[in-house]
Amino acid sequence: MTMNREDIDVTRIRITDTFRYGEQTFQGLEELMKHSRHNGNVQGTPPYVVRKTESYPCFDSSDFMYENRFYQSFFLTMNKEKAAYIYEESGMSSWDFREKHIEEQYPVMEPMFNMGRIEERHLPFVYYHGDGDWMEIVQDRNAETKVEVLFEPWFHKEIYDPIACLYGPPPIDSSRHF
Repeated sequence: MTMNREDIDVTRIRITDTFRYGEQTFQGLEELMKHSRHNGNVQGTPPYVVRKTESYPCFDSSDFMYENRFYQSFFLTMNKEKAAYIYEESGMSSWDFREKHIEEQYPVMEPMFNMGRIEERHLPFVYYHGDGDWMEIVQDRNAETKVEVLFEPWFHKEIYDPIACLYGPPPIDSSRHF
């Protein structure tokens, strides 16, 4: 069932920011990747993190040779069976879905352009574009267990960085507090 947009919370954080889900603290994307299951059996204790990837589009032989970036979704769950299902699905290719005439239940999708496709079963997940310094935490505003960002996301802070100007110093903004 598709979620209402107002029930979906998308928080943009740096790939180095620390966040917690359940009892597990992740210090950025690197630790999230280490904790995730992309191959192998789903074992251990919750929370479970299953990583699904989708290759960047390739348009010519040069792209196929040198493109090494992936769109990535990290599905977070406390349920071992759900994690096993997502992991099993992550091993299938787009050809497998077409050949078997089944729909992918946990697609890799950029949240801001796919709000109408996000369903309750997908949440929470962390989306990384595969390039750059930002990722998005996507979750249900009303969920009992939420992803908690432990440091204020950088994009909320205004950084005042006066730079030298050809015509003198920049004007002083008296509304800024230091």
